[in-house]
Amino acid sequence: MTLACMLLALALAPTGGETGRDLVFLAEDRPVFVRLRVTTGDRPFDEGWPASVQTLHACLDRDGDGTLTVKEADKDVLTAFVRLATGAAGVIGELNGAPKDGVVSIDELAAALRPTLGPFRVQVGRVANGRTDALFDHLDRDKDGALTTAELAAIASATRRLDLDDNELITRDELEPFNSPAAMARVEDATERRARYTAVPPVVELVAGESSLRLARLLLKKYDKGRDGVAGKPDSKLARVEFALDPDTFAGADQNGDDMIDLEELRRFIAGTPVDLLIDVAFAPDAGGGATVHVGGGGPLPKGVEVQRLADGDIELAVGRARLDVHVDNGNAAAENARRVLLGRFQAADANKDGYLEGKELTGLNTAASPLAGLAGIIDRDGDGELYAKELIDFADRQTAAARGRLVMTVSDQGRAIFGILDLNRDRRLSAREVMRTVERVTSWDADGDGRVTADEVPYHFLVTIARGELLGLAGNVPVIVLGAAAPQSIFAPAPNGPEWFRLMDRNHDGDVSRREFLGPREQFNRLDRDNDGLIDADEAGAAGAEKARVGNSGR
Repeated sequence: MTLACMLLALALAPTGGETGRDLVFLAEDRPVFVRLRVTTGDRPFDEGWPASVQTLHACLDRDGDGTLTVKEADKDVLTAFVRLATGAAGVIGELNGAPKDGVVSIDELAAALRPTLGPFRVQVGRVANGRTDALFDHLDRDKDGALTTAELAAIASATRRLDLDDNELITRDELEPFNSPAAMARVEDATERRARYTAVPPVVELVAGESSLRLARLLLKKYDKGRDGVAGKPDSKLARVEFALDPDTFAGADQNGDDMIDLEELRRFIAGTPVDLLIDVAFAPDAGGGATVHVGGGGPLPKGVEVQRLADGDIELAVGRARLDVHVDNGNAAAENARRVLLGRFQAADANKDGYLEGKELTGLNTAASPLAGLAGIIDRDGDGELYAKELIDFADRQTAAARGRLVMTVSDQGRAIFGILDLNRDRRLSAREVMRTVERVTSWDADGDGRVTADEVPYHFLVTIARGELLGLAGNVPVIVLGAAAPQSIFAPAPNGPEWFRLMDRNHDGDVSRREFLGPREQFNRLDRDNDGLIDADEAGAAGAEKARVGNSGR
């Protein structure tokens, strides 16, 4: 199964005075209906989008007279703005066929930008290659296609063998050290292109009020395997064995009682089905705040649904045999990242090191491959033909402020990769603590109780990232060390925690201090390691400090 096995149908749907979006998650055997509600502070997230458009309107108004002309907002400039914000070219709406008065209002600009720079956008991330991942293959020592308890119990010694840089962490690169990065990038790119044009697209927008016919047809393409559920020629109907709804829900959809759901019954089912899950995402209104995600809206969870909280901004959602990991990012580092990238390019282009760009230097910055193509005139606010670092920083800050009014949901297909499921803190590394939890976690997938976990029993895994405040087009031309590889994805590293001595000893920044990292005597390590798991966490380190303070105070 590729990412084509998942469909996210999105609609702007008012829910109790809030802006909600209804999503349909196509798991392996049935769809799951999810309502996503996003707020900033105590307001719906969409209310921040007009301010985003206002910021862009002022940025385009290069002479600063408060009026945006059609010439200032020409299509090439708007396309460059889209490429900067999304990393790719996009469709730009017409400015009402060029306003007769030659002036572009904020509303007209909003209408032109909404198709690609609207308040909410869905994009496809990584698409899984292969049935299992390299970690499964390493653990499956006898190569019988299944993981036994004995093989899982040996994971500690296996990871020591796989830890090529000896930092007590395992990365995907260490699992596949001899793959050609350039070749792997080409394979992933080709897979993503195939996924985008598959019969069942990974992402489809369902606008409120539009016909449900297209979605119903997509559901048939996904689940209609053959007549009466037997593999063969599709019959344009869904039997119980094809569409694994609970019996009462299936019976309600099967209005003529023939134990099949046809196209028209499917359309009525889509229109009337209740939401299975409610996901609430809350962003802090300020740039330094955090983000949280909650499931259920305070009510009971549906049958067969489990939620595990990994952090304030991370949850793992189990829906039957599928896993949906949701990570939310308030975009706190976006402004600093934009400044860093732009200043790096500025310094590289400033050949004579005179502190500004002009002539050929400026032309070099403004090549067709750059996300800033066509924007030099807007960045150069004083119009002197010279581009200074201060102007670049001002431009980056304006664009980042505008980006904070937009939300991007990236859906990545992780396949049946156990690495991604075991990586609980989503930093794309397996720490010693995550390795310790492997046996219990993987054996829980043994659905038939035979003591072996096969590839079919590994949950299918999707990663959903909901982020704000990014200038994705900047990443496209950031130099990378590996030739031919895509720009590296951001790592969701855990925030430093614990007393200062603990943070300094935690040299691999995995949130624990191991025996190797601890600089004191073994007896002291054993006292601090209260649960005797071979690791000192931040709570244990903090408790030691608090106890020392109490002893000191009692002796005064």
